[in-house]
Amino acid sequence: MSATMWLVAALGFGFFAYLIYTRQFKWLLGVVRNIALGIGGILLFNFLFAGMGLAVGINAVTAMVVGLLGAPGFLLLYATQMLVS
Repeated sequence: MSATMWLVAALGFGFFAYLIYTRQFKWLLGVVRNIALGIGGILLFNFLFAGMGLAVGINAVTAMVVGLLGAPGFLLLYATQMLVS
């Protein structure tokens, strides 16, 4: 792994430790829930609308957009895909 990957991993671990330390674990679980629901929604929409050329890839960036922004992030991903294609 490159030095940048190690730095990102260390920062992510530090942020996770900070959330647990400050007892904001409930917020973190909400983000994880949004990520799981968002990935499920993306899979469903990709299945339904792939024939029309509307498909969003599932990766760390799209998962975090949906996880942090929720439903508006989900709509943002598909609106961006419609504008790009």
